[in-house]
Amino acid sequence: MASFPYLDIAIAITFVYLLMALVCSTVNESIAGVINSRGKTLEKGISALLQDPDLKKKFYAHPLIQGIKQDDDGRLPSYIASNKFALALMDILTGPNASASNADALCEGVKNLKDEAAKTALTAVLQNPQFKTDQERLEAWYEQSMNRVTGWYKRTSQIRIYVLAAAVTLFMNADSLKILKTLWNNPTMSAVLVENAKERLQKGRPDAEGQPMVTYDNPDDPTASTPTAIPEKDVITAQEKQLLGQVTGWQGDWITDWPHPKDAGFFSWIAYLLKERFGGWLITILAVSLGAPFWFDTLSR
Repeated sequence: MASFPYLDIAIAITFVYLLMALVCSTVNESIAGVINSRGKTLEKGISALLQDPDLKKKFYAHPLIQGIKQDDDGRLPSYIASNKFALALMDILTGPNASASNADALCEGVKNLKDEAAKTALTAVLQNPQFKTDQERLEAWYEQSMNRVTGWYKRTSQIRIYVLAAAVTLFMNADSLKILKTLWNNPTMSAVLVENAKERLQKGRPDAEGQPMVTYDNPDDPTASTPTAIPEKDVITAQEKQLLGQVTGWQGDWITDWPHPKDAGFFSWIAYLLKERFGGWLITILAVSLGAPFWFDTLSR
């Protein structure tokens, strides 16, 4: 690889972006877990689906849904299987005096809904001739709505990724232009990064940040979904952290790079940084926000 310095540098900078994106992905999923972002997004989707606040309240209070919760701290479930959604909704609509599979009781329960929008939507769903049973109709209806919910979650997650990319870039002073200069002047560092990039590739493709809330494993069955688990935290190794520290950091900007005397003031230093570093920071932020899977695939190629 030493004969191709441009290729070495390209691989090295891609590896740096990958590591930084992994850091952002880890923090993003941690934040999503703390604020229960998946559960809140799912609740928003179910609310839009049912269109009846009272019906949604009864749905979340149903024992089938309550049983999904892993604790009693009031956190919303982050995933509800389509069969549980359908069975809980059918049980609520048929009432305590009829079985959930009773088609007549189900239709009567829909007719008794106070919200006209919910009544119209459920009536149309239960008349879908594509499926044989009411449970299958409700399951398919729910699964189709999950595509929209997944889109909402991805957009929310992507906003956090942009903010985190900016925070990590500034915290590490990861100026892409400065990193490229460092790698060009230090071929040995580029070679070390290339070797570590090979080791990182062997660990496999990282999960996508903002990943779908469910996946569809069987293309012939629109209701056969499985939950997408929150990815395991991609902790970069101590050696990778050390390498990042060698190509990024504030040491030079604090001591040697700043051409002004120390008594010039804080704002003079900020103005210098914006002038000298803003372009490189912006490149890094945009690159890191593309996500770890993107840079892993780029590195693989």
